[in-house]
Amino acid sequence: MGMTTAETLYVIAFSVYLLFFLLFARFFVWKSYSERNYWNSRPRITQADLTALAHRMGTQVPFISVLVPARNEADVIENTIRHLVALNYPRDSLEILIVTDEKEIHGTRDERQRLFKEVQALMYRRLAAAQASQKAREGIIAVLSDFALAEFLSKQFEDGRSLGIPELCLLPAKERQAIVRDISIEILNCKGAPKMKTLRGIVKSACPWLSELDIDRIYPASLAVSMPVLAAYTRLFDDTGHPVLKKAINHTARANHGLTQDIILRMTEFIAARVAAELKAAARTKELQRKLLGALKDMYPTTQEVVVSVQEDLKRNGMVHPKVKHVVVPFDFQGSLGGGRTGTSAPSTKGRALNWGLSFLDPRSEICGFYDAESRPHEDVLLYVGYRRLLEPAASRVLQGPVFQVRNFYSMSPFCRIAALYQAIAHDWYLPWLFRRLPFVGGTNVFVEKKLLFEIGGWDYTVLTEDLELGVRAYLLDSAWPEYLPYPSSEQTPPNFKAFFRQRLRWGTGHLQVVDKLEDELMGEARERNVIKARLIVKGQVEWVAYQLATFVPPVAMILQYKNLLDPHVLPPAGHWMLSTFSVVYLGFTVYAFRRYSRYLDTSLAPDGLVSWLVVYTGLMLLPLAAFMFPVPYTAALLLKAVGREPKTWVKTPRTGERRLAI
Repeated sequence: MGMTTAETLYVIAFSVYLLFFLLFARFFVWKSYSERNYWNSRPRITQADLTALAHRMGTQVPFISVLVPARNEADVIENTIRHLVALNYPRDSLEILIVTDEKEIHGTRDERQRLFKEVQALMYRRLAAAQASQKAREGIIAVLSDFALAEFLSKQFEDGRSLGIPELCLLPAKERQAIVRDISIEILNCKGAPKMKTLRGIVKSACPWLSELDIDRIYPASLAVSMPVLAAYTRLFDDTGHPVLKKAINHTARANHGLTQDIILRMTEFIAARVAAELKAAARTKELQRKLLGALKDMYPTTQEVVVSVQEDLKRNGMVHPKVKHVVVPFDFQGSLGGGRTGTSAPSTKGRALNWGLSFLDPRSEICGFYDAESRPHEDVLLYVGYRRLLEPAASRVLQGPVFQVRNFYSMSPFCRIAALYQAIAHDWYLPWLFRRLPFVGGTNVFVEKKLLFEIGGWDYTVLTEDLELGVRAYLLDSAWPEYLPYPSSEQTPPNFKAFFRQRLRWGTGHLQVVDKLEDELMGEARERNVIKARLIVKGQVEWVAYQLATFVPPVAMILQYKNLLDPHVLPPAGHWMLSTFSVVYLGFTVYAFRRYSRYLDTSLAPDGLVSWLVVYTGLMLLPLAAFMFPVPYTAALLLKAVGREPKTWVKTPRTGERRLAI
């Protein structure tokens, strides 16, 4: 007797679930392959070993140029430079090129002038505080902080008692100002109830050299100075802010154990009156413009200003560092390697920036490394690159390492956290396997022979995935196949689904552009070109559609089960037990991935307390919903291209701000 329709549907659903699990189990095959061939076979190399090897071969240690394209990357570029200059490699055989964009300078200059006019409108009551932009409000807070600090450091009470704050007096003026300003802004944004960990983090970020004991002393003192800042702001611009101020004073009293709320309130009122008066007086002079523009520069610097500041700091500290070059792409640079300037603004793309930077390499350069503006590569990665260059230069013309985009994990939404973990697993285990089929190149943690770059014409600045296109072109034009580089770089994932979607949509669209380019341009031999094209289509269009369709199976099965259209009795109990364990395995594996890559996370924003940690782990349990959303940007790229609405311009991925690193 044959199966009923309900039994047949259940067998089909079970078979699909089983197929999914078998596909998932491939992770462990890839893990075995990658660890056996790469991770467990990395040689131990020191600078002395590399220098001795070069000497035995009658040559020099390979000169490496590391290029970092950075437009609107002021939040992260300082830490990246400090990390790169500390990489383990002979200093005289390494240079770092930070490639910024002139258009950022022009845009920031115009924005600062606009913000100054907005602050003027606030001062003269032509604009309400509630209508002002966030940056304008924060600019005023910065100016008030400057005045408040001056009052505390130089004034006295009427009875002669000093208002001096010795804890802050010991700090450099710039860092002292930043701490009071940022704490005041945070308290205002949190409506008077900030998290102590966040405020202490502000102190640590401004002065990374401080010990926890130092922070214990400086944090309460900073709070005391912030109170008059908030009170003056409330007096001048926001009559509704008194509850915020009251909460903030209560918080400050708890932090300053020797001061009562009454003392803090009287001190606050005394200083706030002076600060408010000083701001009103400054509004009628050039002083306000000078202070405000200076504050905006400190709070919202251009990437160029940060790079110059770090260069100067590296020179002052007396340590020997590799040369850090700062290269600015002209607003009218056409984009191609060796291209000229047109006199009109050209679209900014990563490929365009890198092509400009390649014109400024040291003549000794043999290898070009590429990193994103928030990259933290492994400290020994350059030693391995130099080692491979000496031993097998022909086989190591392109080296691509894994990128663990998990560092801002605690700043992401739950979906992005899960996506970041599985992306890290893929780069860790699957990428070496992928190199057996495709010349995949990513845009970061990649090293390319300088000669090869110039032979194939640099980066294609018109393609949205200039990295994948470069790998394909390097193989078809010059037979350069990438080799896996078993040294990771930690980076960031977009913090929310909107940014994640836009980034992956760009990746998907760029993938389709590379396929189209193989159809339109006759690169290399026809047979090799057609093989690569077919493999790209399978890894792209075919898999995207298949995975997206597969995500509909669980909800369809649930609907059929609800309507009693599935009969599970067709399978023995062992089959049901197996099916129930699949979800447990998936979720357990996700937790394992979180633990595996936890050392690459920025812990400065890690949660406090058991409840907060339970929220993190509970978010990982959203894997089934996240799995449904993973392929959406790629299938969207297919649909948008089919109707001619695909993205045409390169869009920068947003970054998460990070705590400043000490040298």
